[in-house]
Amino acid sequence: MKNIETTVIVRTKNNSDIISKTLKALFSQTYKDFELLIVDSGSSDDTLKQAAFYEHKLIEVKAEDYHPGIVLNNAVSKTKTNLIVFLNSDTVMLNKHCLLNLINELKKEQVSAVFARQIARPEAKPWVKRDYELAFPNKSNAPTWMYFSLPLSGIKKTVWHKNPFYTKAWASEDTKMGYDLRNKNLVVKYVANALVMHSHNYTLNQIYNRRFVEGEADAFIFDNKFSIYNMCKSYAASLFNDFKYHIKTCEYCEFTKAIIRRFIYQYAYYKGHKNGQSRKILKQKATYGNYQ
Repeated sequence: MKNIETTVIVRTKNNSDIISKTLKALFSQTYKDFELLIVDSGSSDDTLKQAAFYEHKLIEVKAEDYHPGIVLNNAVSKTKTNLIVFLNSDTVMLNKHCLLNLINELKKEQVSAVFARQIARPEAKPWVKRDYELAFPNKSNAPTWMYFSLPLSGIKKTVWHKNPFYTKAWASEDTKMGYDLRNKNLVVKYVANALVMHSHNYTLNQIYNRRFVEGEADAFIFDNKFSIYNMCKSYAASLFNDFKYHIKTCEYCEFTKAIIRRFIYQYAYYKGHKNGQSRKILKQKATYGNYQ
């Protein structure tokens, strides 16, 4: 029996509206030397029924036990291959060589991890499209602040053994992974010709919740402060970039919406970061107290 070279890990929960497209694109790739591991965290729709059409192994996690870093580490620990690919269940590969392009880069001796270029869905709102164009450009390098992004990505298991996913915070486990690898002078490669479709039209409430946990996680990951001044500066810069983008695309009404949306975006991050800093200080005091 042939040894499989790569394991593709797909995390799911109630993705029946898109998982069939994700898996169809995966199994239509020219690169075939992989096995599929699905990690489901309590789907109540027919997500697993649709996944059953494709050969895979399954790990089931209770919804209340789901923690991104812990779940990812557990899944990777169950694999037998050195090449590990992560594919979000709502991320669709857009050409048949996408996985091959990603794997070819990951196989290079000097490369520790890779991540793909993402473009927004056709129904994505203009501000979402702008953010994705900025974060995932059609060129060889991603912006310096984009450390790593999981929707389609890969890592060598030998690298993961030395640097598993972060579990002290609930979000930004991919950012922490990329940040750690970069600080160890290990190469995390952006693969622009591995093209996938992935985006979310978040509501204002969803934006707040997501940015709060990202701010909280970043307070643990980075040794920095995010003050009211930083928030206002980031707000002004993002609003200016929105203005330029909407003028360029002739979507003038979108800019008025951006005034509120970008404020919530930055304010939620500030509140999350502040909360994370407080938690971090409490943990440090508790640790120090144990040595008294």
